[in-house]
Amino acid sequence: MENIPAFCTQCRSRCGCIAHVEGGRLTEIVPDPGHPSGKKLCPKGRAAPELIYHADRLTHPMRRVSPKGERPARWERISWGTALDEIAAKMGAIRAEHGAEQVAFSVTTPSGTHMSDGIAWVERFIRGFGSPNNIYSTEICNWHKDHVSRLTYGSDTGVPDYARSDCMLLWGHNPVATWLARSVEMQAAMKRGAKLIVVDPRATLFARRADCWLRLRPGTDQVLGLGLIHILLRDGTFDAGFTARWTNAAALVREDTGDLLRDAAGGLQALGADGGVVGYDGQKRDWRGPVALFGAAEVNGVRCRTALSLLQEVVAPHDPTSVADETGVDQDALEQAAQMMSAAEALSYCAWNGVAQSRTASQTERAMAILYTLMGHYGQPGGNVPGAAAAFNDISGLDLLSDAQKAKGVGREARPIGPGNQGWVTARDVYRAALGQGRYPVRALISFGGNLLAAQPDADLATEAFKALELHVHADFFLNATAEWADIVLPAATSWEREGLRHGFDATLEGQRRVQLRPAVVAPIGESRSDVAIVMALADRLGMSEIMFDCDVDKGHAHLLANTGVTIDALRAQPEGVEVPGQVRVRAHETDGFATPSGVIEIYSEQIRRTGLPPLPVWREQDAMVAPEGYPVRLSSAKSVTYCHSQHRNIASLRRLQPNPPLEMAPDVAEPRGIADGAWVAVTTPKGRFLAQAKVIAAQIPGTVVAQHGWWVPGSADAPYGEADAMAANINPAMDTSECDPLTGSIPLRSGWCEVALL
Repeated sequence: MENIPAFCTQCRSRCGCIAHVEGGRLTEIVPDPGHPSGKKLCPKGRAAPELIYHADRLTHPMRRVSPKGERPARWERISWGTALDEIAAKMGAIRAEHGAEQVAFSVTTPSGTHMSDGIAWVERFIRGFGSPNNIYSTEICNWHKDHVSRLTYGSDTGVPDYARSDCMLLWGHNPVATWLARSVEMQAAMKRGAKLIVVDPRATLFARRADCWLRLRPGTDQVLGLGLIHILLRDGTFDAGFTARWTNAAALVREDTGDLLRDAAGGLQALGADGGVVGYDGQKRDWRGPVALFGAAEVNGVRCRTALSLLQEVVAPHDPTSVADETGVDQDALEQAAQMMSAAEALSYCAWNGVAQSRTASQTERAMAILYTLMGHYGQPGGNVPGAAAAFNDISGLDLLSDAQKAKGVGREARPIGPGNQGWVTARDVYRAALGQGRYPVRALISFGGNLLAAQPDADLATEAFKALELHVHADFFLNATAEWADIVLPAATSWEREGLRHGFDATLEGQRRVQLRPAVVAPIGESRSDVAIVMALADRLGMSEIMFDCDVDKGHAHLLANTGVTIDALRAQPEGVEVPGQVRVRAHETDGFATPSGVIEIYSEQIRRTGLPPLPVWREQDAMVAPEGYPVRLSSAKSVTYCHSQHRNIASLRRLQPNPPLEMAPDVAEPRGIADGAWVAVTTPKGRFLAQAKVIAAQIPGTVVAQHGWWVPGSADAPYGEADAMAANINPAMDTSECDPLTGSIPLRSGWCEVALL
């Protein structure tokens, strides 16, 4: 038996493991405790052999021979050469005749699929081709923590340094289900005495173990964040020294224009401790004199107030009583959380989908970032530390997409500083363009993984768009609900069947130093090829070889590693990985400042203000959740450790763990409706309906139900739906996408209204 060092790509955790191979066949993967993220494996990872050798794997390219919409679809087998020639010819013709923007792409998430160590190559191909239209789903996933955060910090939220934290905050994130390696680190921190605060409507494992659980109603996270800031400013328990020096809190804001007050050279002006004006010294990264955080001044006839005074005004309505009324969080728990955060010497935090899937996602992220800024722990040991352990070069090719081409992205005009800056667009904008409802038609869609019909709302709009496309290509492991609409289907290799490079395992700061080139553990099944091999073959046919490092993966990887002192040969000689000589720097801002336009953390955001949105996270009256008549129950959704998005429900061992789509219900919802644990129910919203199996949770916040997205496969033996109606369990038809976050396009997948009834 061979024991091959590797890492799993089934979810964001990227757990280090050892692959056991007998006779060229993967038999199991086991944890690799010596790996930075290898202490445990989840059921998805352990099911790797079932995935590889599943009877339904796609094993050769196919071309549709039946009309779109006919079920089941009929296919003919074709060669790779034929498939690639046809795809490249059509893509090239559309680019030449209409522009590259009329070819859209869809790329599945690298946070929860086998794309994690190949996506940079696929994105390079897309951007090199010239398309600004890549459905990446970032607006309902990582955009807020990784990019909206840059509007405050100048960088992403960073890696929580749990090894040195004495207090940890989890907000709308359940690492037990989605990031096992981080979960392990948090539990180790708790064993040595670190405190834990959890913000979640669900009774997750960490919520039940928390020192303080803020059990809030879905969709009210921004109000909670503003309420916590209110308490800090009320009591003066924030870090005034950090806030004064390293943020624009003391900067003066003009009342006439809303701009920050600046000197003739464009430098920030702050309120001095003596009531005068103090300038900012960019070289010393400090104000030229003592500053006042609160107050007002008149400068050359212009009335000004400090940014922190304006923030104090924004949070003034959100006192503990009103926050409790809006969010359902107990006032004592709210005060306790604020006290715990203020008392912490090293506070870290993590937030993800729970706050990202909201029509107020951006301002919620802003409220959280400002709250964390006021604590003074960003970039500090034991806090959240941004940056990498070495200067890795990016090969994803954003520089290949011109500003003029980016501006053509569908939906870009509505969200000028949103995901479109990276060429990432929403699925619904692509659908509308395909149907002639945009500035130009989208004529082709090339998909790498994913299952848009199961994982995204607007399925009816999607199918109409699929019918209208001149070319629809889908590369995947299985013929899923979305692939069945394609013109050509390509069999993709799993990560176990190809080489894959990973730089940085960010469960810990130390793990960020690990670089690993996972070898192909087994040979590809049938004729399956990696996503990287597919884009290389298309690039060659489209005259893009030079852009793609001469279609030589080793050349691209050598460029990525050029500044690290690590070589491809060294990585192949040590498949368990090597450590780069550097490390993630703490307190980097003390020498480098922050990567914002001003060089300081921007509590008051001029970047956001220029788009016409509030520069501070104002809670608007229209953002309050009001139940439509006849739909009194709050509806949210959450992930499970058993599955990831729309994947794995055809894996037998995982389906045994969770055979049916659950609906977690608060007792006050279940009991009046006569719903017992295990009963099948229909969930109806103003938009649509889906089926689920009740799971009554005593500790869940009253008035709520929590569903699980991604169901599209036939039901179990006791399910009231079968193969012909598998999508009946999918929540997407019931999700309303008519309102979205104005900055990013995120939609309220975690906060809606419904009614529940027994079937």
